[in-house]
Amino acid sequence: MISGTPGTGKTQVSGILAKKLGFELISVNDFAESHGLVEGTDEARESLIIDEEKLKVEIEKLSGDIVLEGHLAHFCYADLVVILRTNPLELEKRLLSRNWAPQKITENVEAEILDIILQEAVEINSYVVEIDTSSVDSEAVSKVIFDMIKNKNYSDYRPGNVSWVAFFDMLPL
Repeated sequence: MISGTPGTGKTQVSGILAKKLGFELISVNDFAESHGLVEGTDEARESLIIDEEKLKVEIEKLSGDIVLEGHLAHFCYADLVVILRTNPLELEKRLLSRNWAPQKITENVEAEILDIILQEAVEINSYVVEIDTSSVDSEAVSKVIFDMIKNKNYSDYRPGNVSWVAFFDMLPL
């Protein structure tokens, strides 16, 4: 499972990784839409409102080798949860290039600084790792994950290796 703040590279990395592993790739948003798990649209954030509890239940029904991808994927149980992290300044650039609303960019950059998705993932799952995608391409990140899975060695990527504490001054008081 691959999760992280929007703009960290989840979609690209997941596509490459699923292909390398020969696993099925499932996008959380697409899955939620096709399974009637969308409760509406958050107009302010321009995003879908997905019932996270129902998502967990439906994902649990799946079998086989799967790479689950999306910023809500970490709410589901998995053998391994990979949280992609990106330097807040780089993340801001990536989200600006998507022409996102300033409020949405600020909210996502703040979530990255505060480790929100990582914290949520650790509360739910036993095997969580984090990878900094700030200055490496999707191919390199997918290779790191592939090697991690192949060698069953996660120690270099355990939570706590990536910190954006230096960016706390970007947060509003």
